[in-house]
Amino acid sequence: MTDIRIQGSIPEGYQTEEGVSGQWEAQIEKAEAGKILETGVKLIRKTTGEVPDGNNGEDPSDTGSTSKDPGVKPGQKPAAGAAKTGDGVEVILWAAAAAAGICAVGAAVRSKKGKRFLSLLLVAALTGTLLPAAGTSVQAAEAEPTTEKTAEAAKQITVDGKEVTLTARITYQVKNQEEDTSLSYEGYELKWEDQFEGETLNRDDWNVELHDPGWVNNELQSYVDSPENIYIEDGSLVLKPVEKVNEDGTVSYTSGRVNTQNKHDFKYGLFEARVKVPEGQGFLPAFWMMPTNENLYGQWPRCGEIDIMEVLGNDTDTSYGTIHYGNPHSESQGSYTLEEGTFSEEYHVFDVEWEPGKISWYVDGKLIHTESSWYSATEGQGEITYPAPFDQPFYIILNLAVGGNWPGNPDETTDIAGSAYYIDYVKVYQKDSYDENVTKPVEDVVLRDPDENGNYIVNGDFSVKEDLTDDQDWTFLTALGGEAEASIDNNEIAITTENEGTVDYSVQLVQPNLPMKQGGVYQVSFDAYADTDRTMKVNVSAPDRSYRRYLEDTAINLTAEKQTYTLDFTMTDSDDANGRLEFNMGAAGSTAGIRISNVTLKKTGEIEITEGDKGILADGNYVYNGSFQEGEGRLGYWDVQKNEGAQVSVTNENNIRRLMISAPEGTSAENPVIVSQSDLALSAGNAYAMSFTAEGDAGKSISVKAAGQTFTADLTGAEEEYEYKLTLDEAPADTDIAICVEEPGVFYIDNVRIVEDSLIKNGSFNAGFSGYEPYVDSSISSDVTYVVDSLTEDNAADFSIGNTGDAAWKIQLKQNNVELERGQWYRLSLEAKASTPRKLMFAIQRDGTSDNDWTPYSGEKIVDLAEDYNTYEIIFQMTAETDPKAVLSISMGAVDGIQITEKHRICIDNINLEKIDAPEIGEQPIGENLLTNSDFALGSEG
Repeated sequence: MTDIRIQGSIPEGYQTEEGVSGQWEAQIEKAEAGKILETGVKLIRKTTGEVPDGNNGEDPSDTGSTSKDPGVKPGQKPAAGAAKTGDGVEVILWAAAAAAGICAVGAAVRSKKGKRFLSLLLVAALTGTLLPAAGTSVQAAEAEPTTEKTAEAAKQITVDGKEVTLTARITYQVKNQEEDTSLSYEGYELKWEDQFEGETLNRDDWNVELHDPGWVNNELQSYVDSPENIYIEDGSLVLKPVEKVNEDGTVSYTSGRVNTQNKHDFKYGLFEARVKVPEGQGFLPAFWMMPTNENLYGQWPRCGEIDIMEVLGNDTDTSYGTIHYGNPHSESQGSYTLEEGTFSEEYHVFDVEWEPGKISWYVDGKLIHTESSWYSATEGQGEITYPAPFDQPFYIILNLAVGGNWPGNPDETTDIAGSAYYIDYVKVYQKDSYDENVTKPVEDVVLRDPDENGNYIVNGDFSVKEDLTDDQDWTFLTALGGEAEASIDNNEIAITTENEGTVDYSVQLVQPNLPMKQGGVYQVSFDAYADTDRTMKVNVSAPDRSYRRYLEDTAINLTAEKQTYTLDFTMTDSDDANGRLEFNMGAAGSTAGIRISNVTLKKTGEIEITEGDKGILADGNYVYNGSFQEGEGRLGYWDVQKNEGAQVSVTNENNIRRLMISAPEGTSAENPVIVSQSDLALSAGNAYAMSFTAEGDAGKSISVKAAGQTFTADLTGAEEEYEYKLTLDEAPADTDIAICVEEPGVFYIDNVRIVEDSLIKNGSFNAGFSGYEPYVDSSISSDVTYVVDSLTEDNAADFSIGNTGDAAWKIQLKQNNVELERGQWYRLSLEAKASTPRKLMFAIQRDGTSDNDWTPYSGEKIVDLAEDYNTYEIIFQMTAETDPKAVLSISMGAVDGIQITEKHRICIDNINLEKIDAPEIGEQPIGENLLTNSDFALGSEG
């Protein structure tokens, strides 16, 4: 072989002895067959100019086990979390080449430091440049025992038509592991257990859940209360699936699901079950937990979920432990695979140890996974103080699902009749007390450098015919019906599709591990063409952040002529070492072949990302952290001005958080205690409604100053809600809010809100989706996008729909906390249009989150949309009790049972709800009830 070039990135803070930084390069003019050649690079710290001391004259070994890695590919990126070494490391790259036949090129990083050692993390450098990054030294005391280990990686490429294998080896020392990772019951006391020794399930301990098919995750089973599905046998609880053939010849399934909600709820502890799971395609048994009060932080996933054990029926030697949290949905998962046997052959013990700020999973007493990093937040609102959401009571759930998104559906191999989920016991242990004064761990993010041309894409010119099935550099994927192939030739990648699949990612080319810097301005560029005109989608996503988009999905119109496409975006999220470029070619209405070349991702600039001006929050509130659940001490966004002896804090008893002000003697108007927040986004010419709850001794008062106006709340000794109207005819001198205590005492304040004084908030969509909650069911999430369109519309909610799903509720636009007064008449109106004739349904209804009662107070109105805007309205009387938390719901799924799978668009604007006088009989709209109080909900009124 001739003209061999080896490149690598130089870590930040280092340079070569010649003063080169950024990238190093070594060249070998010629390597004869079988001859071993050596080359290398020495690095010094830029700050000290010292040469890191090397191997102390020792000759390291270079043997080891094989694992895949393209360690010496030109421009190769370092891995996330790459190894960090101390000052005393010399890195030498050894290369060997053979010139004929099935050739081999070997490379090894070798480093020894006498009695010191390099961290095991150094192995991570194999997936990068074979250079460790500058930074923290990880060393053992000289007397501590270490073990020498070696790792090897390999990558096949084609050179001049011949197969060449690149290999890399690394030898390192690790400190012997002495920590005991087995489960310990020390300090724990058994609080509750069920050994299932009775004849039937103890209903004092357990609830039986009832749910229809498709209730979650597109599962097939109905959860029923039947001894056929839930029974006790030989000291075990049995959850059994049952298959039935319906009269029309279709097949249906029933199964069992039980929980301890409001019977046995626990905040922290050790949760244990001994179970045996069923084997078979389509089964998903689970032992898991959900919060008792799902409304504390909001509906799933904001409320949190702890999955202690899940085992797929078609892969019963592996168990999964997962937490779900946040909004958008995030999750973290660990898994454990048995060395021998399966979880379906015999009973195994599963535990989760849940402590403040730490959740650990065990299988048969062996630690398999630990999580400490999570959050609870709603997009458009702040992050709740850590360790939320895992700082509230949870209850236990046992269930056996049949079919669904993850396990897939049963097939001809599944033995339904002979399968069941067996639970031998469930136990809960707790400690006497828990220290909840924990802080969220800070994670270091290491971002690699681009190549010499500023490109972060590896092999963007497709000069290397790499393996497209691995998770390094380019990866080609198919899913959900997608059938396609990809190949690299002539400096381009060709994708040939047989079946486009059902979603855009059914045919997908991706490259992960792209460093994304907060504030970075980036440009994606590529050349592409197709056999015939067609589209594909391009985005940059975040696999570690539930695939949120840094570059939004962008439709690219391809033709038979090669064109260059460029897409620009700004990274506004926090740093992420694992961005992913995606070319999605599925479900595009075409199987035409696509060719892509010259792919680059470059940073073209950088801007400062600041907290920014305050705006209107997603719930319509102009006050940030008005419920005192965010930031350090739960006082995020608030400033405190205390006099001597005053105490200001936020309570947290039974997860009830209120601002507490303890004002000492001497507190007065001249010497007050003030808790304030500045620069609210209030503007002149608008009317606002301000409200809060307050409690203090009867006869005392507090004052609240907002936008220059002062309001006094006279306290009663009990918690009361106070409401005021705030009208700004002219621009105020300030837009601050201040809670002022001017006399001694203990005062409690909560739920501070300033909202538009209108029944529907942000009906013009001038504040984006603030105040609204767009909802798309997970089964069709890839077919629906939404945006507030200010380009072709005057700020309208714009939904692009490729599949409505099979129910009206599967696509919704909602607004919560709409107040309706008993006996009052209202007019609800909106403007809407659609690109294709279809129906839309809207209503104001009861919030059935807690009890599944979604009574439509206004009645449900179904209207026919046209290509131009029309105004639609409902006139109704609120006949139920006053409800301050009613929900505006606009449904765009399969309204009236009509499912649409053709792509179309719906625009909604100018939503308004107003109080009106009772209409005259002749004014009543056709099709509406002409009788007042026809259901006698208002007694004999009318």
